[in-house]
Amino acid sequence: MHDSASPSSPDPQRPSGSAPAPDGDTAVGYEAAREIVGTVIAWYSRALLLARRAGDQQRLEELKAQRQKCVEDQHRLQDAGPEETTRIATDYAARLKELEATEPRPEA
Repeated sequence: MHDSASPSSPDPQRPSGSAPAPDGDTAVGYEAAREIVGTVIAWYSRALLLARRAGDQQRLEELKAQRQKCVEDQHRLQDAGPEETTRIATDYAARLKELEATEPRPEA
């Protein structure tokens, strides 16, 4: 009889391509980390467009600087080890949550 909780069974709570980190958290794979950083970059790109349309130069400069930091972090992922990859993904998931909470989403 096959036990559904055996270690060979996929964990539905764990993102695909991840493995347990040494501290017990779930490690995040490169692709998942790259995706979350890319989502934050896309958020900043949309915000930049809105700031340009509004003519808000100060906000535009702030957003450009933040977006550039995200691009640099995305490039850093290429050489990051599993712990750094997980840290970046965790930081960006939290940042995305904050960004989405502070700005109302446009209605389709």
